[in-house]
Amino acid sequence: MLQLPLRNHQTKRSAVKAYLSGTLSGQAILNRYQIRSLSQLHQWIVRYNSGQLSVAYATRKRARKVGRKVTFEEKRKITQWTIDHEYNYQAAAEKFNVSYQRVYSWVRKYQRTHDWESLQDNRGRHKGKTPTNEVERLRQEVRQLKAKAKEREVQIAFAKKLVEIHNREVERPDDIKRFRK
Repeated sequence: MLQLPLRNHQTKRSAVKAYLSGTLSGQAILNRYQIRSLSQLHQWIVRYNSGQLSVAYATRKRARKVGRKVTFEEKRKITQWTIDHEYNYQAAAEKFNVSYQRVYSWVRKYQRTHDWESLQDNRGRHKGKTPTNEVERLRQEVRQLKAKAKEREVQIAFAKKLVEIHNREVERPDDIKRFRK
């Protein structure tokens, strides 16, 4: 497969200016600047016209932006601001420094339930859930008893190993140092 070189900013700009001036045909520009297709050139033209052609790296290799932590109150504030400003998700994302997708999902969650609690983050373990019927209560009790038994086995195995390690330090059989409980 033919490996085309990465173009720097100046090469892209020259190709776009040559196309816009009309001095060369599209095919001639593709050949001269070793551009793979007209669609690539058109993408550069769109970015040039919007003032964003300054990208000097390969456009497909973008670093993923890591989102910041947002509290429940911030989510509520951002959602309310977005609704008040005619659902302008992009402006909200830029103003509050969060992604468009997150703003959109928060607004959608709120609209579905009309309850601010739907924005609450409920991930993680929930301790203290009470079983609803007798079967669930018995299953929970069995799980707890099994966990206690397993913990007890681990503690006994640890104690045995500790005594064994302690007894290894004895040099003579008649000079026994025993582990004190």
